[in-house]
Amino acid sequence: MHDVLVLGSGVAGLTTALDAARLDLSVLVVTKGELAQTATRYAQGGVAAALRAPDSPDLHLADTLIAGAGLCDPDAVNVLVSDGPERVRELARIGARFDADGIEAEHDDDAAWALAREGGHSLARVVHAGGDATGAEIERALVEAVRASSAIDVLESTFVLELLVEDARCAGAMVLSAGGTTENIRARHTVLATGGAGQCFAVTTNPLLSTGDGMAVALRAGVACADLEFVQFHPTALHVDVMPRPLLSEALRGDGAILRDDRGRAFMRGVHPLADLAPRDIVSRTIAQVLRTRSLDHVWLDATMIDRFEQRFPTIWSACSRNDLDPRRDWLPVAPAAHYMSGGVVTDPAGATTLAHLWACGETACSGVHGANRLASNSLLDGLVFGARVVQAISGGKTEPAQSGAMRGVPQFQRVPVRAEQAADLASANRGPVDPHALLAAVQRVMSSECGVVRDAASLQLAAETLDDLTVPARALPARRTDTYEARNVLDVARVIVTTARAREESRGAHTRRDFPDQSAAQLGRYVVAGESTTFVPLAALEGHLASGGRRSGSDR
Repeated sequence: MHDVLVLGSGVAGLTTALDAARLDLSVLVVTKGELAQTATRYAQGGVAAALRAPDSPDLHLADTLIAGAGLCDPDAVNVLVSDGPERVRELARIGARFDADGIEAEHDDDAAWALAREGGHSLARVVHAGGDATGAEIERALVEAVRASSAIDVLESTFVLELLVEDARCAGAMVLSAGGTTENIRARHTVLATGGAGQCFAVTTNPLLSTGDGMAVALRAGVACADLEFVQFHPTALHVDVMPRPLLSEALRGDGAILRDDRGRAFMRGVHPLADLAPRDIVSRTIAQVLRTRSLDHVWLDATMIDRFEQRFPTIWSACSRNDLDPRRDWLPVAPAAHYMSGGVVTDPAGATTLAHLWACGETACSGVHGANRLASNSLLDGLVFGARVVQAISGGKTEPAQSGAMRGVPQFQRVPVRAEQAADLASANRGPVDPHALLAAVQRVMSSECGVVRDAASLQLAAETLDDLTVPARALPARRTDTYEARNVLDVARVIVTTARAREESRGAHTRRDFPDQSAAQLGRYVVAGESTTFVPLAALEGHLASGGRRSGSDR
């Protein structure tokens, strides 16, 4: 039995594993692909952290709260922005190399790192690696460190099927090996770090592996999840016939790139004081409106003013070149694409969930730091900070959540699995005529058409009815195949996204309703799903916390 079972090998999972190993805890990392095959490696954007003046954690906190549209938990955000700088420096110490002005910085020489500005940030605070290959560099450094650790075991090509629950605590997980055999892996603590669920949508920037596996197993085990209606759509995915869609980093707009419609009009001017650098929800929503009113399927990003494009953004340059586009002279076709889950498995600021001995961090988790809309480049920082926080809590003897962070006000649900027979069903030899890829495509089509950037009661009802109908063929999928379980997981997560989107009768952050275009004070709270129940948890306590200045000080604002 291992001390810590980590499910997932992105920035959150590998940070957890390394920190646990440093404390002499035995660690097993389970990942469904290769160790380095994660969504982290696709991240072009950098890591946001208040590394030096004139920036400060207070300014970073303020920008994060504004982007989160009232649903961020200030305590959780304080953890993020306060711990963030040292976590980035620690990442550099293990070998990640961040860009500097004209030269490559030494490992921990943060004074030399170049800082970029991205959407929603009041000043430049984002560090990059390889121009637009930050995720790949971070993943490389973490994987090398994990491979070098004798305290960390790794199981690749191994898929998590269900959580093992014994005596009201998580005792590990049931997994499926590449050879098709199932195994129960027991551990004293289990950490969900399996990433997001972008594959719920037909148009996404997420890799094929982002199928919501951690959220799905938590939902089936009756573990509380929240804020799943807040699916962030990245406003500038390259509109080409490739999936996942190539991402055009927000750093382009930070360097002066401008969004234009078919008439060449810079349509973000006048919409928001930050214009093209407005928070992502505002930019995506505005693009969707332009597409609808102008009968377009994409708008354009004019980046022709950026010097040395191929050196500064080599990943984007390559994607454009493969599609016969030259950013130095061509406006680039872009449209929103599903990008990031701001919600997930509810945790307190230490990463504890409503099931004892089960933890979650990174995109799988709802820690309260992102609220209704994640601030650009806070995602990699989230994994770094809260992966470390999980280990600190485990080493301190913690096993259950505190009523703080996103867990504040969340009732202590009685854990009722969605389907008690699920584990047995997953291991059965039942075979049917349904193709997992066809089922997955059906889910993706209805989610993109009816639960996309803009939604309403009619579209969400159609989505709910369609997804309910798909539960029948889902039971006839061939057994002991990873693509079967991925399709089921996508369906399970998609149904909850629609359920919470129907319940939230307002527009807030990344959730926009045509029929409820304004924010509602009555909807300031979280929709929490556990088992078969959905509960609204009002954040009256959060309102008071914000009003009283839920931050350390405002002296250097």
